[in-house]
Amino acid sequence: MKLQMGVFESSRIDDLKELFRQHSPTAELIDVKSHLQLRHVDVVLAGGGPDLNPELYGQEDRACFKVNKARDARDLEIMHAVLEAGLPFLGLCRGAQLLNIALNGTLYQDLGADRGQGHPLTHTVEFSGTGACHLGDTAQVNSTHHQGVDRLGDGLQIIGRADDGLPEAWFRPGAIGVQFHPETLVRDDLHWLRLFNWWLEGAA
Repeated sequence: MKLQMGVFESSRIDDLKELFRQHSPTAELIDVKSHLQLRHVDVVLAGGGPDLNPELYGQEDRACFKVNKARDARDLEIMHAVLEAGLPFLGLCRGAQLLNIALNGTLYQDLGADRGQGHPLTHTVEFSGTGACHLGDTAQVNSTHHQGVDRLGDGLQIIGRADDGLPEAWFRPGAIGVQFHPETLVRDDLHWLRLFNWWLEGAA
């Protein structure tokens, strides 16, 4: 039986399709646009995309780009349903931020304005705890975000930080979020398959 993989709308869907075509050829990707579809999937992934509506975490828009309020409301509803159903979840960049917001966390709307510095395009992440067990102690990652986690969501733990202390990976049993893009990193480093395998095995 094929693995039924629910995937949120993503700006990097082509990268994800190529990843799973090569490394999980028996998986069937299902475009999830309603919580009702979750009864038909085994795992769920939310990838990259535009900034999330800051109203979702109780703030006015000060520095966000290309916000789509209708999409964000839909995605948050699905995210809540994923957590309620206990489906293994992996969030990449926007998807990781969505996980944080669903659990009452907040974001820096712009790292440069809110923290005094932006983020380099590549940098080191130091993993800890469960993150280190699955991903090793350190890794070079790609960084395309101008936002980041401020207040961590309920029940989440930080399992990876950048050199400047910014959270880059967070976790709770059943759900993983990373601020970077392993779906492109894996092209040059198969080490990142460990992250996807962790998720596919239940994200425990």
